[in-house]
Amino acid sequence: MFFRSGDSRDKGNLNLEYLKMLRVREWIKFFAPIPLIGAILAPATPFVLISVGVIFFCVIAFGFVVNNYFDVEIDLRNTKKVRRGNNPLSSGRVTKRGTFALMCVLLAIAIALACVLSPGINGVLFTLLSISLLTLYSVNHIRLKERFIVDILTHGLMFGLFPVLAGFTLAGGDLNLNTHILLIAALFMIIGCESLLTHQINDYEEDLGYSSTTVVKVGLKKGWVLLASVVLLSIAILELIVHYFDIGLVLHSAAVAYLIAYPFYTCRNRNELQGVINTYSVYAQ
Repeated sequence: MFFRSGDSRDKGNLNLEYLKMLRVREWIKFFAPIPLIGAILAPATPFVLISVGVIFFCVIAFGFVVNNYFDVEIDLRNTKKVRRGNNPLSSGRVTKRGTFALMCVLLAIAIALACVLSPGINGVLFTLLSISLLTLYSVNHIRLKERFIVDILTHGLMFGLFPVLAGFTLAGGDLNLNTHILLIAALFMIIGCESLLTHQINDYEEDLGYSSTTVVKVGLKKGWVLLASVVLLSIAILELIVHYFDIGLVLHSAAVAYLIAYPFYTCRNRNELQGVINTYSVYAQ
């Protein structure tokens, strides 16, 4: 759909490069289920659940394509990212015009389905808020992804809080006096913050000199401290949920284990973490 000429093999390869722009493998297992959890809590019918899945597949994919679109110059300067081929646009395998068309298609599908599915304005509103932050996160001259602490909070909002609330309201859920869904949405916002912190810790050396992330600005050791603080906050919110709503011992224990294990397991540079632990152990004595 984004080619003009060439044989069928060339066309197929070109379409494959545009599919790579979606970077589905990077988010399908982690971010895609979050709006579905909101829809399940509504509760949603199977048709609505599938529809919410399609909407946020397009929304999240749009966010990653936008990120590639506006990160071309940065990625070109980062030879490691060029070698990995994370951004087909920076390597010239796709065009800006084709990428822009891809973004428009993803937006059109997501917004049209949200308007059809949502029983009220809230579902569309939270979907649009997610789209807006995904755009502002990467767009030139704003680039929330390079603003101190704002990058972390924005990531939590656009991948955690708003998707949960969008899924819930698209499925017909009522937010009025609904404390449990607000607490659950807040928990996923914190998890979204954690996911970016782990990413920034993993990419710390690559980002130095190329990108002004929060972890780059505070340093790797303080980045670990910040991550540990956010993990504690997520556990506190979970305990607040358990205080008001009985989720059962098994689910409670599994959730605590996940909140502790996920961020530290996904961080590759654990030697620095041991240094942080040793430092604060000395202070505690």
